[in-house]
Amino acid sequence: MKLISPKLHGIIDYILIIFLYTSPTFFAMQKDVATYVYLLATAQLILTVVTDYSSGMFRMVPLKLHRFIELAISLGMMVAAFTLFQYDERTKPYFAGLGIFWLIVVIFTDYSKKRDGVKAPIL
Repeated sequence: MKLISPKLHGIIDYILIIFLYTSPTFFAMQKDVATYVYLLATAQLILTVVTDYSSGMFRMVPLKLHRFIELAISLGMMVAAFTLFQYDERTKPYFAGLGIFWLIVVIFTDYSKKRDGVKAPIL
């Protein structure tokens, strides 16, 4: 059963964007890693703003495409954790954990437009 409605998914997206923008400072990341995180945050912000759901502003990207883009990002983050950042003991768990979290959100989100705004079972 898909527990996360599109409305809740949008809220999670904006919380994730704030987390991504504050992470480099909070975790004292190296400059090159911080650049990757800022680029990721900006990409997620653009995706969230242009997606066609209650949290989107311009509503040009269908929800189903949003799902596939976030799935690719989450898998890419997990791959990057064990390839690009395999020797960085602080960055590897950050990207792996974030990728796993993102994948869980994607798996449990109901991407049907009819649930956007409905308050069952979660928002």
